[in-house]
Amino acid sequence: MNFLIFFLVQILSSLAVNSLQAYHKIDYKSEFKIRPDTVVRIVISNDLFGLKNNGNTGFVCTNGDKVWRKSKPGDRYVVVQFKYDGMRRHTFVHCHLRSNFGFVNFPVGIHPDTSAYCQPNNVCGYSIRKDGVFYKPEKKLYPWNHGRK
Repeated sequence: MNFLIFFLVQILSSLAVNSLQAYHKIDYKSEFKIRPDTVVRIVISNDLFGLKNNGNTGFVCTNGDKVWRKSKPGDRYVVVQFKYDGMRRHTFVHCHLRSNFGFVNFPVGIHPDTSAYCQPNNVCGYSIRKDGVFYKPEKKLYPWNHGRK
């Protein structure tokens, strides 16, 4: 009986080692490779359709001219364009959005590894919704704040 248990343990450990070796042979980083000169865009879209208060919002981000932009339902704006040139590894902006629901502050960061989530069209999106701003690739919600800013 002990020999049979020993034999089964040897077989199972051999299978586990072989499966781990196969796992480590996979080039993990190949999944996240972005070709040089690829431009990835971060887009904010206003999805506040069919509201009595008309769903208008305003937002400003810390890149560019820092001008407030008005947004009606259906509008889409590119807030960040990231061009991976092989040298610049990261870009980050901070956005502030206001509507009748309150305000939301949210970070927008992108680098070659996270830009892989924006495939196949190299566009990642934030959606302005009734419950807040939703970042689609990570399924993360930034809820409305109702306090004064």
